[in-house]
Amino acid sequence: MKKILGGIAALAILFVVASCGGVSEDELIGKWSADPSSVDIKLGDGVPSEYKSMVKSYQADMKSEGAEEIKAATIEFKEGGTLVVSAEGQEQKGTWSLDGDDLTLGMEEGGQKLEMTVQVEMDGDNMTATLEASEVLKSLKKTPGADQMIKGLANGNDIDKMAEGTSISVTFNKK
Repeated sequence: MKKILGGIAALAILFVVASCGGVSEDELIGKWSADPSSVDIKLGDGVPSEYKSMVKSYQADMKSEGAEEIKAATIEFKEGGTLVVSAEGQEQKGTWSLDGDDLTLGMEEGGQKLEMTVQVEMDGDNMTATLEASEVLKSLKKTPGADQMIKGLANGNDIDKMAEGTSISVTFNKK
């Protein structure tokens, strides 16, 4: 009986350890391109109805009109935490770090560093990345001079309430 209980305990520990592993860096290393048909935008309860219809229209446009441009763009994760985003003949370098299924991306634009964390899930050569609006807002609030842009986005609404429950998910395919 002790051997059976010991075996069950060992299996339980292995299951817990395996389920907490998240994404590995080896899985992430390489070039990826987005699948425009996978774009899924979820809007929280705090988003005004006129914004919801505008976002639904934008989502439909991304899946049709911008599909080829989105597919042609790549994001490359290199060993050592270097990130290269390529689109329309231009490249921008940045950084990345991975902690479980939290992928932190850093880019610098005009002397301003922007850093955001997305949640990633792997399924073979497919990676789904989900970005919470609250993460974008947190990053924007740290950016000097972004107050006016935030006010413009809010258009008199409570931007924090709009961000609650709002996210965008995209599936990327390994090239």
